[in-house]
Amino acid sequence: VVSTESDLDSLVADVRQRGRFALSVIGDSPGGMRASIVGIAFSTTARRARYIPIGHTALDEASGISAKGALAALKDVFEDPGILKTGHDLKFDLMMLAHEDIALQGLEFDTMLASYVLDATRSSHTLEEVALEHVGYKALVQEDICGSGQKAIALPQMPAGAILKYAGERSDLAWQLGETLAPKLRSEGMDRLFREVEMPLIPVLAAIETAGVRIDLPLLATQSQRIDAELDARSVRIFELAGEEFNINSPKQLSVILFEKLQLPTAKRTGKTRVASTAVDVLEDLASTHELPKLILEWRALQKLKGTYIDALPQLVHTRTARVHTSFNQAVAATGRLSSSDPNLQNIPIRTDLGREIRRAFIADPGCVLISADYSQIELRVLAHLAEEDALVEAFRRGEDIHDRTALKVFGPNSGLDKHELRRRAKIINYALLYGKTAFTLAKDIGVPPAVAQAFIDAYFGGFPRVDAFIKHTIEQARTRGYVETLFGRRRMVPELNSRNNQIRQGAERMTVNFPIQGTAADILKRAMLGVDKTLKKPARMILTVHDELLIESPEAAAEEASAQVRDAMEHAAVLNVPLTVDVGIGPNWREAKA
Repeated sequence: VVSTESDLDSLVADVRQRGRFALSVIGDSPGGMRASIVGIAFSTTARRARYIPIGHTALDEASGISAKGALAALKDVFEDPGILKTGHDLKFDLMMLAHEDIALQGLEFDTMLASYVLDATRSSHTLEEVALEHVGYKALVQEDICGSGQKAIALPQMPAGAILKYAGERSDLAWQLGETLAPKLRSEGMDRLFREVEMPLIPVLAAIETAGVRIDLPLLATQSQRIDAELDARSVRIFELAGEEFNINSPKQLSVILFEKLQLPTAKRTGKTRVASTAVDVLEDLASTHELPKLILEWRALQKLKGTYIDALPQLVHTRTARVHTSFNQAVAATGRLSSSDPNLQNIPIRTDLGREIRRAFIADPGCVLISADYSQIELRVLAHLAEEDALVEAFRRGEDIHDRTALKVFGPNSGLDKHELRRRAKIINYALLYGKTAFTLAKDIGVPPAVAQAFIDAYFGGFPRVDAFIKHTIEQARTRGYVETLFGRRRMVPELNSRNNQIRQGAERMTVNFPIQGTAADILKRAMLGVDKTLKKPARMILTVHDELLIESPEAAAEEASAQVRDAMEHAAVLNVPLTVDVGIGPNWREAKA
């Protein structure tokens, strides 16, 4: 434990001499926006660590340094880009130090992201799991030193000596893992993606999380009341159709109503009790034959959106910033996409009226507007590029409607179908084949028999033969290599391609075809974020990213200039043989900007 001025001087001298160190900022809670620093661990060589207590309320040893003095002494070291830093989840460390007015620079190696790039299919990239796999060491978890449940002691209440080993392990293992994983990235050919995309993205994501987004609380309160009324109205009709009142949230009671009382056909049974399932897919099948399952689906969707967003968002407004701050997870989705949590702002449905109304509650600061910049059909454009399909490439280059082009190839010029229905079906087919859907699933989506759906698929591949060749080549190559990759070298392991289980193997084939497309789109968006971060003039700033969209907050007077900067950065994030097109909108709230 660093507890004297001479200890601190020795640490600073050691770090400066070596020019690199591993660190772990210990916080009192997980989220980077809400946590406070308890202490900081440093390692400059394997199996050694020093710990500086910062936010302990209980110290069992006389400390000759104050938290303020320690941070002041280390500020230059943290902010020196020439002194290289390694850590496990450096975004958290960066955000925690930013609370103390320290701008962490010289980010060299994040072992969490290295693990993720090497194998994105892992269920978790925690320090404990990565250390156990790569250096064979079982690390302490917080419960080991604090206890669990009601008897758990908060980290700040523990003396520094009691958490020294836990904290020290976290910087030491980051150091050791850096030494182990860096050569693996190079030997696997993954170093460039790691260095040029994932590592530079850390401060960009930290800035977006820190910025947060302003919420219209009165609007959400009004929406909550309106949805309560809609839920009540649907409940009345549900009980009318059921002939009695019951707990709509109870799958068991609903099952009795649907399958015993109303005698609707049962598709499958669940759990040890073998109760007839009331899962979404079952209700969707039944909804075409009876009004009650349809109403149940609507009721569930309303209740979920109300609980997840309309009632939850006001509780998540930060007391200091008066904004909502989501966390972006860089090491979760196997496709390379970013995910969002606490709250998850990527699951607000865009195609429903209620989802669009929720977006209306995301507003700009006074004097500012929101800019929505969204890639147009990026996955289909990536497919056109990867498959080198001339018909698709030409359509995108000419700015034609890709779904109209598909409709012509699949249904011919004399289908007899209404123009809108033709385009709707073509759009479903485009995306169905993108995600490897079977004729059976496609048949359900567009309301035709499976044999007809198969004829549409055959016609699609007849019209776009190179797409068919690309799919077959991708699967065969992945079966030989054991992995599939994106245009920028991101990989996904697919050992299930050689499974003897037909269902598992087919699932792996769908995943194999989808990954290069969705993963390349994810890489392009990350590169776009880096480009926007470099070119966007302050005080305009990125405040959110959702799938293929960036949301920017800008002073109203500078909005046109900011829009042009964002569009240019996004359209030049990658060079494909088709243009990258970006739809840009400006408005006082997210919904109007998106429109």
